[in-house]
Amino acid sequence: MYMNSRPIIIAGALLLASFIPAHADEIRIEGGASAITTVFSPIKEAYESSTGDKITIVLTNPMKAFISLEKGEVDMASLNSLAVEDALGKAKAQGVAIDPTTLHRTEVATSSLVVFLNKANKVKKLSKEQLKAIFTGKVTNWREVGGADDEIIVYWGKETPYLNKLFSKTILDGEPVTPKAKPAGDHFQLREIVVATPGAIVINSSGLITPSTKAPEIPPMKLPILVFTKGPPSEKVQKLLKYYKEEFAYMDE
Repeated sequence: MYMNSRPIIIAGALLLASFIPAHADEIRIEGGASAITTVFSPIKEAYESSTGDKITIVLTNPMKAFISLEKGEVDMASLNSLAVEDALGKAKAQGVAIDPTTLHRTEVATSSLVVFLNKANKVKKLSKEQLKAIFTGKVTNWREVGGADDEIIVYWGKETPYLNKLFSKTILDGEPVTPKAKPAGDHFQLREIVVATPGAIVINSSGLITPSTKAPEIPPMKLPILVFTKGPPSEKVQKLLKYYKEEFAYMDE
């Protein structure tokens, strides 16, 4: 018996159309590693899947993020609170003067400064005194802080100035890092180094924690994560921030 398939095709097309947003937005975000990895990278896939909107992320430094925002190239700039004043000053030095009164600031999350060790390291907790002794070079063997009889290898990021600043102020009390510290690059290189180097220790952002990293308990050091827009946040930015607050913000607690 012949059946007209046209009504079935039309019904199927209508059903499919009900799952496609009438208008999909693109939200362009630029920011530093601690901000991006804490807030926006983790929610990108889920947000795009649930809304049909697209999140475009540019991982850069806070100065460049502010410049892109000023030029209208992105919808928001995201950075940690320690970076704001310095980033605005550097933007001005590059010929881009940004009036802070034109910026709308929203605190969206909190990242933590953490210490990464190699997974083989048995140390589970480090006090301020122990951290200070390690990073100033007074303690050079893990057995002195409850670990194995192995050399401590300190790495210090050259592209993580705001983490370095917080750690130096809170833990080192302004004392210099040991001259034996090995130079490293950004947050991602620091993570790669500690994964591959049994005796290594580095500082990093909690947003960079993965199953391959070990983060022992240390004194708390918090980094508020901020979002900046030119003027009040647009509707699509508000939608994204509301989604993060309702679906993911509990993860920062």
